[in-house]
Amino acid sequence: MTQTLKNMEPARRLNNLRLSSSELTGGKTGKVTQAVADLDRRFEEREVAAYAKKLGLPYFNLYAFPVDQAALGVLTFEQAAKAEVVPFYRDKNNLKLGMVNHNNPNLNEVLSYLEKGHYTVDVYLVSHSGYANALKGYESIKIKTDSAEKLVVSDNVPAAVVDLKTLAASGPDILQVSATEFLSKLLTAAVSLEASDIHAQPEKEQFSIRFRIDGVLQEIARFHITGYHGFISRIKILAKMKLNVTKVPQDGSFVINASGHQFEIRVSVLPATYGEAVVLRLLGEQVALEIKSLGLRDLAYQRVADVIARPHGLILTTGPTGSGKTTSLYAFLKEENQPGVKIITLENPVEYRLSGVEQIQIDESLGLTFANALKSTLRQDPDVIMVGEIRDFDTAETAAQAALTGHMVYSTLHTNDAAGAIPRLLNLGVRPVILAPALSAVIAQRLVRKICQNCKTEEKLSPSMYARVRAILNSISPAAGVTVPKDLKFFHSPGCAVCHYIGYKGRIGVFEVFLVDDAMQKLIFAESSTVEIKAQAARSGMISMIQDGLLKALEGTTDVAEVLRVTEE
Repeated sequence: MTQTLKNMEPARRLNNLRLSSSELTGGKTGKVTQAVADLDRRFEEREVAAYAKKLGLPYFNLYAFPVDQAALGVLTFEQAAKAEVVPFYRDKNNLKLGMVNHNNPNLNEVLSYLEKGHYTVDVYLVSHSGYANALKGYESIKIKTDSAEKLVVSDNVPAAVVDLKTLAASGPDILQVSATEFLSKLLTAAVSLEASDIHAQPEKEQFSIRFRIDGVLQEIARFHITGYHGFISRIKILAKMKLNVTKVPQDGSFVINASGHQFEIRVSVLPATYGEAVVLRLLGEQVALEIKSLGLRDLAYQRVADVIARPHGLILTTGPTGSGKTTSLYAFLKEENQPGVKIITLENPVEYRLSGVEQIQIDESLGLTFANALKSTLRQDPDVIMVGEIRDFDTAETAAQAALTGHMVYSTLHTNDAAGAIPRLLNLGVRPVILAPALSAVIAQRLVRKICQNCKTEEKLSPSMYARVRAILNSISPAAGVTVPKDLKFFHSPGCAVCHYIGYKGRIGVFEVFLVDDAMQKLIFAESSTVEIKAQAARSGMISMIQDGLLKALEGTTDVAEVLRVTEE
């Protein structure tokens, strides 16, 4: 087909014009030449459209279509030219691809490459002229692409942090550093400080950069606004976003290598008053922790260890976003992960990788929800199932039924405390007759920052605060088996070079755990209130999250201020 298009006879088409020699002279020459070229293209498009219809393929007139630069970035120029294709439109992971020759031997290689990148591809037959014109778009992004590929995240941490401070003081001279170099320094500093997120927020004359470290935002520096446009453009190119779209939110991602580890950077861009605000989330190669590393202690640890050893049941972790629920569930799965146990997880997104575990990515845009994925999973004969989140009746009912039919089911729920999980499930519509025998245990948790052990010193509480803390610790149920010392000694960290003068380094969980025993089942059947459930859990030996946190403060793991910040409502 390509050869046919190349070998069309211009003379045959010119005869159709029937122009006299006088009309080809003077000022009309340029117009006539353009008219001939336009007629050639129209004739070529008709030929290709007819050929596409004969092949049963969709056709697209690509010549006058504005090619999307974000789509072009999906393939290199060499890949496109080799397979005689051109990506011309992209909406998230949906891609439209123009094709000149359906018999090109390299076509399947490109389609396979796009499939591995999780793209849904619609292929159209296009004319050779339209294809050649679209390829010119690579020239306009060549410089940008080359610059983006030079992004290097180094191990020179002190230099990166110092350079960021220097750039912040340089004012408009920040333009002397390329956007790529600026982003490289930013990512180097973020990885070294173990930040989970980078927040870039534009204002009238400045833009601020903040890192979320151990769950708390820390401002790193403020830079002159003149450097912001190039910074945003570089991120958009890396994340395969549309450069010309600034009024609607966009999401994307890219991958970096730093300190011998690979990080996926998930990008969210949101229109704001003074420009587009950006959040970069750094997702490293996560490794599931051991249960003992989570922070569970004494009776709570023993209860969790006992309940996950059971052959079936429903175990829920509760808490707000970012409280470590998924980390805990993966520690439980790691304990369960044996050659004779089949484990399937349903997640959105998949955050950890566990060898030997089937992990399914939920995608509601494709109709793959937690509820219908869970129903399909049960047909795969699993022993253990992890459901990323329960937020509707179908998921809750199916999870409870699965626990009753011999499966161990782990999931998360958004409630303020452990006692609130039962009323929440009842409100979703799960019947007490199903919930009571299905539910095995509920775990509520938060993450508190650990004080720096290098600069830890003893802390003297005010008399009122000391009395308050003493009252909270004295209210621990005797059934918990915890001994509170007569003299309470607490610690804090003022900050040093080891903790980057923050005073905290790392985080640990504070928990409350109760089992669903006979007494708790009676409360479920009676659809009791959260207050009644909490009182029964305390009588059975549950300590609250604030009590658990203060016990960790007594051990010198964290401080009182941090415990109260995280656990008090």
